[in-house]
Amino acid sequence: MFENLDTYLDKNYNYLPQSAVKVYLFGGCAIHLHIGNRVSNDIDAELETISKLKPISILESAIKAVSFEDEEGDYCMLDFDGNFNPTIAPIHPDYKERSSLLYVTQSRSVSVYLVSAVDVAVSKLGRFEFVDRKDIINLFQNNMFTIEEFIETAEEAEKYCGVATGKLRFNIEMSIDLLKEKAP
Repeated sequence: MFENLDTYLDKNYNYLPQSAVKVYLFGGCAIHLHIGNRVSNDIDAELETISKLKPISILESAIKAVSFEDEEGDYCMLDFDGNFNPTIAPIHPDYKERSSLLYVTQSRSVSVYLVSAVDVAVSKLGRFEFVDRKDIINLFQNNMFTIEEFIETAEEAEKYCGVATGKLRFNIEMSIDLLKEKAP
């Protein structure tokens, strides 16, 4: 999928530096990459670009859906979700430093990073639907973070999240209770 973006950049821009676009993966695809038990048909990601490549909406249109066969051989489509917005989700300010380089495109213009499991879990606190709660628990049960790491990361993210902070506090407390119930 990000090779499509790489091809677009190569055709439309000269002399881009390496990692002119950094992609930070969140959502169900990040859960799948961390623990392999989650399916998603879209990619939630933040694009960080050099100033020469603004506005990001132009780049998002260059990211084309890709098809693949799943484990059972069924035809699937994976699409980029341009609606994901890290500025309204509860996200720890240091999530980029904790992300792992996952992939670099052919021309090296695009670098794809996997956001740490605890940061993905904390980002799930904003919407906090059933699937989000399940994702948080699955990451925890797969030893991707401790309760203490979750609490520390969530509480720090809460300080930087200006959206529905009362609801966020409730979601944090509910998550802590759920994790304690699932702790060995």
